[in-house]
Amino acid sequence: MADRAHPVTEQRHADLRSPLPEHERDLPVDVAWLRRRAKLFAVVSKREFHLVTDLSAYASVSGMPYLAHYAAQVYTGPKTARLKVPLMAINLQLVTTREEADRALAHETMHLVVPSYGHKAAAFARAQLLLDEVGQLTAALT
Repeated sequence: MADRAHPVTEQRHADLRSPLPEHERDLPVDVAWLRRRAKLFAVVSKREFHLVTDLSAYASVSGMPYLAHYAAQVYTGPKTARLKVPLMAINLQLVTTREEADRALAHETMHLVVPSYGHKAAAFARAQLLLDEVGQLTAALT
């Protein structure tokens, strides 16, 4: 099992642009902010999910180990019994800034919206669209 993502996937992920103002991008992530932000991604994607930061709880529910190098991961359940509401885990040891959180939320939400896309360029185009829509929704709310 690889301990890192493919370099192309890593680059596509790194290229995602957060709609946060520049002065907010490096602010630390706290759970309350992350939950509010996750709700925005759920709204724009029209795909509800439960957000967890307790990685052992995620591993317990999913039955899969949460690998230390994963910034985020989603679990939709076994093919024969999909969860009504998927589970998304964010590793706060790796996702330490709000910009990193935006990228992780967009990446994993993209997997919920278009799971068949994998890590193709089209998948990350969708992730960027989600980020852009979150930015538009945030602007509309302020």
